[in-house]
Amino acid sequence: MKRHLNYSDMVDICDEINEKHIPTEDAFYNKIDDLFEHTNLEGYELILHSFKELLKVVDFEINTIEKNVNISPSCEKGCAHCCYFPIITTKLEAKLMVGTINNMPDERKTQIVNHLKTYFTNHEDAINKLCSINFKEVKDFKLQYISKGLPCPLLNVETNECIAYEIRPLPCRTYLNYCNPVVCKKDFIPKEPFSYEFLRDYYIEALNELVQTIIYEDNDNYGIQYPDDLFQVDYLPMQLKNELFMNKAK
Repeated sequence: MKRHLNYSDMVDICDEINEKHIPTEDAFYNKIDDLFEHTNLEGYELILHSFKELLKVVDFEINTIEKNVNISPSCEKGCAHCCYFPIITTKLEAKLMVGTINNMPDERKTQIVNHLKTYFTNHEDAINKLCSINFKEVKDFKLQYISKGLPCPLLNVETNECIAYEIRPLPCRTYLNYCNPVVCKKDFIPKEPFSYEFLRDYYIEALNELVQTIIYEDNDNYGIQYPDDLFQVDYLPMQLKNELFMNKAK
């Protein structure tokens, strides 16, 4: 039977990652160069495609670090404890998520949009209350949010699966547990999981460069308020709700 790592193990591994395995931004900018040089897509379609490709780079960098320190996540399909965490994202990311959903095959698009509309109706009061917590000033905003049991807008609570897994936000990708999964059941905010939040700056900077280049070269903002959308941050439920009804997705 495989032995799960413990907190002490993770402290040592964190030290090793910080000392030897923090990546540079090269993979992100190489991906941008590759997208501009080797894709036939243009304009908004290129922005949406690049958004997904940069998220894949985040996954690749995490996988590389895991291999370097010989660890693998203990997270399992159907485990959704972290899907009740407050997810803070930019307005741009929410716009690109909704844009990607709108470009999906009709059946899947309809399923996701109907799920979201039902979610916003059923959880309206909780969303308004919890998303009013000032996450920049309230130190325990995460605990206040999690303790109320508001699921992520993209979580199917019957299957405990993400309905748009390939475009899940960055915090969902960078928060991983390598210890016994039971730690996530015992505490709202367990100390054992590890965050690759240091990849966020690379991702945002690369996304910024790509969107800026396309908007300026095409002289078309494609519905993106640049650069404001890149720096306007809020809770994911509020961002998706605003974008969903703004775009009148069906």
